[in-house]
Amino acid sequence: MGQSSSTPSSNEEKSSNLRKFTNNGDVLAYFNHKAQQQVTVPELVSLKGNLQIEDMNTPISHKSLCSVLHFPQKHTLLSGIVTNMLRVLSNFPLMNSSYEPITGYGLLKCILLLNKGRCGKYLKFKSYDQLKLLFISLSLQKTDKEELSEENENNVKKERNIKQIIANFDDVDSEVLYVPADFMLQFLSWLLILSVECPTSNSKMGNSKIYDQWDSFKISAMNLLRTMNPDVVSNTESHLITFDQFSTSIRTVMPNLLKPLENLMEHFFYLENDLVNYDTSLSSVRDSRIMTPALLTQLSTVLPRELFIQKLQSLYIGRKSGFSMRSLQAKVFKWMAPSILIVSGTRITNSDEYAAQKNPRYRHFLEEFPKLKDSDQKMDASYTNKKKTTFAVYIDDPWKVTNKDYFGDMNTRIIQISPRQDIYKVNRKGTIYFNTIGGGIGIGDKQPLIKPASKRFIPGNVSLTFDSTLEFAVFRHTGYGGSLEPGSLSVERKEEDSFFELHFLIQDVEVWGCGGEKELEEQMKQMAWEEAESKRRQQINLRSLGEDRALLEMAGLVGQNRGGGSM
Repeated sequence: MGQSSSTPSSNEEKSSNLRKFTNNGDVLAYFNHKAQQQVTVPELVSLKGNLQIEDMNTPISHKSLCSVLHFPQKHTLLSGIVTNMLRVLSNFPLMNSSYEPITGYGLLKCILLLNKGRCGKYLKFKSYDQLKLLFISLSLQKTDKEELSEENENNVKKERNIKQIIANFDDVDSEVLYVPADFMLQFLSWLLILSVECPTSNSKMGNSKIYDQWDSFKISAMNLLRTMNPDVVSNTESHLITFDQFSTSIRTVMPNLLKPLENLMEHFFYLENDLVNYDTSLSSVRDSRIMTPALLTQLSTVLPRELFIQKLQSLYIGRKSGFSMRSLQAKVFKWMAPSILIVSGTRITNSDEYAAQKNPRYRHFLEEFPKLKDSDQKMDASYTNKKKTTFAVYIDDPWKVTNKDYFGDMNTRIIQISPRQDIYKVNRKGTIYFNTIGGGIGIGDKQPLIKPASKRFIPGNVSLTFDSTLEFAVFRHTGYGGSLEPGSLSVERKEEDSFFELHFLIQDVEVWGCGGEKELEEQMKQMAWEEAESKRRQQINLRSLGEDRALLEMAGLVGQNRGGGSM
């Protein structure tokens, strides 16, 4: 399809990987040429058009880069962090030893390296660790003062083959690298905002108003930051993020975190008139105090992207409809599709004191709930120093009254949102009860024992329990043995036996409908059509070179004995 450059055979590719270089310039030139072979002619034309360059070796100014990335002028720290990251990646594979400025070729390599599918085809390297590459790019600081002189570089004739350079990340030891916590907070806040501003690779951008909500997104980003390093409470100064903290958190409890960055970089392959307006779910969450755009984007780091594909439906908001199970039942039980229960409150740090001096109703609740002993609990700094706590429960089944049995399928999960993020997955069907005879709501609990003169809750090893008045809630985590697994992050860090229990005074309870499978399927088809349509409009009819030759020559793809890029 169309004109393409020659593609090396597998034997030639293998031979190239073993090829040895003694000059940084030759290494970069080889990977620059290889990068151009990975993209189509229209994509290369769009890239040059967006950067307003004719030669791919042209350096890209900081101002120009900030403009195409849609950075607001006041976010100078963020723009510095991201442009430094791109400069490191643009020198791939010599991230540690080359200090070239960002060029068209360099930015093209950034796009390929930050896209999981494209990266694999570009490098032809099995099990390549993209997270490590990204962390290295955030950790290394590229300044012109460090730039090697041409004389020094030519004096060092170190033979290295391609495979070796890629495998050891240009002799970078990621175990000794770190990113300052305040830098990581900026980066995480930006990624969450990108979830709104750049939900797809072909969506129109430039909504600067979303940056007016930066402080709100920063709160959600702090939850993600504490997930990486629990010692970060409110002040990020003097705290660091290591590669192990970074990679473990993303792999286990925020797998979708980097997708917006991939979408953003893919935007370089679309000209402005190829982009489409894309409406997100944000307009439906304006009246909520808990389901904010920032919280929604945090949920999108772990839940499937249908959160943004369709409009969320407000089913029940406690502050409006009243904090009662009867009101919740009246608003929610007719919804026949997946839903998300959100609960937020203030942690009760001293149960005995609070029960005796401030709230006699809580004293009564403690008589019914078998509280975990303080001596058995092991809480890290993220719990002991933060009182605000928030949980979400994803429920695939329709709600129903279950005074004796349970509901909920294998997709049910509890997501801890603050003070840090974790996921608690079910290991069996039937993990939720909605008890209308005084038992409240339980996820992971057994049905409470209710008698005329007494009541006794039976919390599970991992469970979230609501009293029948929706005034108090308890999250318990005591390891394996229940219908929910210990936290995914706790298991990964071998902390599943670190018991803790969070009692909190409920401030907000809300239930949001996510839409049914039919609606989701239609939305997915529409998204696929729009993306294909953008690609179609992007195509250049290479057969009619007379008509399109000027455009191709501008891209440097024909003329002067040049071939076209691969289609």
